Amino acid sequence: MKTTMVDKTHLLELESLFGQALLSRAIGIVYGKQPITVYKNVSDGQFHLIEVPGSKHGTVYKVFPAINFCACESYRDWVLRQKRQPICKHVLAARLALILRRTKEEPLAANTCLALKQQFVTDCLK
Repeated sequence: MKTTMVDKTHLLELESLFGQALLSRAIGIVYGKQPITVYKNVSDGQFHLIEVPGSKHGTVYKVFPAINFCACESYRDWVLRQKRQPICKHVLAARLALILRRTKEEPLAANTCLALKQQFVTDCLK
C-alpha cells in the first residue's frame, strides 16, 4: 500500500471546510489500526463499496463513494437533524483514504455489489 501525504495548506483548507474536530476524527480513522477496505468491482475496476471501521470494536460502516450517506448515529444527528456538518467522520475518512491511498483493496463481484446496495437501502429505511 503506497500512501500519499497531505501538505499543510491542504490540511488547513480541509479544516476550514469541516472543522478541526471532524477532520481530526476522520484522519484518526484513516491512520488507525483497523484498515479501511475498498471493494472493487471485478468487471469494471471501479470502487463500489468502502468499509470504514467505527469507534466501537467490531463496528463497520458501509460507505458508497458516490453517496454522501452513512448509517452512523453521528450522521443522523449532526448531518440530517441538526444540520451542523455536511458529512460524518466515516464518509470523510473514506474519501481521504482513497485520496491518500490508505486502503486495503478487495475484489467484488457485480452481483454481490448489487446485493450490498440493495441491503444498504433496506437498512437505511429501517
